[in-house]
Amino acid sequence: KYIRRNPRGSKLLPPRINVPESDLHLRRLYGLPPLDLKRKPKYLAAFSVGIHQMNNIDACVKKFSEDFQIVLFHYDGKTTEWDQFEWSKKVIHVTASKQTKWWYAKRFLHPDVVAAYEYIFIWDEDLGVEHFNADRYIELVKKHGLEISQPGLGPNDIVTWEMTRRREDQEVH
Repeated sequence: KYIRRNPRGSKLLPPRINVPESDLHLRRLYGLPPLDLKRKPKYLAAFSVGIHQMNNIDACVKKFSEDFQIVLFHYDGKTTEWDQFEWSKKVIHVTASKQTKWWYAKRFLHPDVVAAYEYIFIWDEDLGVEHFNADRYIELVKKHGLEISQPGLGPNDIVTWEMTRRREDQEVH
């Protein structure tokens, strides 16, 4: 409500701008809001990325279905180079030079914003996805009630911690 002592220009926001809940679902600037999304993503996958990992991120993003909203946190400040990928128009790009994934997460993945998603994934940009199946991964996360997880590295990948290596014949959690 506008009160006379408020500064000039501090009138109420137009209808539908100020809402009780928020999320990262992309919406059009004008037009009918119900036309924005054919279906709302159930999961959020965020990657802190640099231009040198473009091919790996391209492979990652292609593994995810429409059930995933993708957010790319660009630590090198380069975003327009990603326009070469068709999927780039559907993901959210946030850029701030020389920041880590946790710096981004603390500032842009606020609990009120991510509450719209069943699961939130904050993964490394160099994660190998050659044998990764996003839907199967979701099944495992649900089955084991995992609150924090990341796919294991493949048997031939270079690993820093042996416990992160994937075991072909078993589910490890």
